[in-house]
Amino acid sequence: MRSYLKFALLFSLALLSACATAVNAPLPGATREKISSTDVVLPVKQNEIYVFVPDSQLTAAAGGGLLFALIDAGINSARTSKAEDAVKPLRDSLVDFSFDMAFQDEFKSSLSNASWLHLSNVRVIKEVSNESMDRALTDSRAGAVLFATPDYHLSNDGDVLYVSLRVALFANDEALKAVQPADKSKSASKSAPKTAPELSLYRNTLQFRTRLFGASMDRDKNMATWSADKGAAMRSTLKLGATKLGMLLVNDLQRSAEDAAATAKNAAATRGKKDTTSVELDGLVLPGELVGSDDDGQIVRLKDGRLAFVANEVH
Repeated sequence: MRSYLKFALLFSLALLSACATAVNAPLPGATREKISSTDVVLPVKQNEIYVFVPDSQLTAAAGGGLLFALIDAGINSARTSKAEDAVKPLRDSLVDFSFDMAFQDEFKSSLSNASWLHLSNVRVIKEVSNESMDRALTDSRAGAVLFATPDYHLSNDGDVLYVSLRVALFANDEALKAVQPADKSKSASKSAPKTAPELSLYRNTLQFRTRLFGASMDRDKNMATWSADKGAAMRSTLKLGATKLGMLLVNDLQRSAEDAAATAKNAAATRGKKDTTSVELDGLVLPGELVGSDDDGQIVRLKDGRLAFVANEVH
């Protein structure tokens, strides 16, 4: 299995783990005025874009069984291999493009608009583990450390680009630790990492998504469009994604606890029921409500509290 597939699996597992704790937690209102400085750490293990290939559902449709599970595995392997071949021209067109550096620069620029963060340093780490992230927190001299873990990939047909970001802010000085709710430390086991989600002052998952204009179900054709002119469309869109995710983060950090509680209450009340609240933008349907917009697209607050920016179609 290619390294990017391993990363995608680890990213999904980490996201599921975070969801088990709670996908988001708003920043306590008294926290912002106590932040003296903030270091931002971008753990980016991923080295190249990939195509997300959903698993075959043959086993589930057939009611289970070893035979169907083996057939499923073979189908998934073949589909993944085809996706790898399809995305290769795009990867070749981006060979001199550093997502890490582009994301770092664009993200830093966006966060600089929040003066109360007192942004100190923004850096990328390539070793992504509990140990490396705990070390980054311990070694920082800033009062707060924000971890922002990105993932960028295309849909199975190659028509939709997703850039996701798991963010968590941790107290790193006594002033901020004093603001941290007492039940946070009690909810974590003694063996939990220092950067365990339940110990964060704030956390959420943010997403940027956009669709290729005129895209079809022909993945190879879509890849050719993304790859044209040395991948110019993909390069500019990835940079835009970093900028918009930084903007979403600043907005979300300033969200009130009351607003977050109302969203959580609504999500709980409608859980298991037919979705009646959704937004359709440029062919993309999201379960949530429109909460803002600018010249580049619209902002949607998803039912579970996550925040998404749906950009205008890429031409």
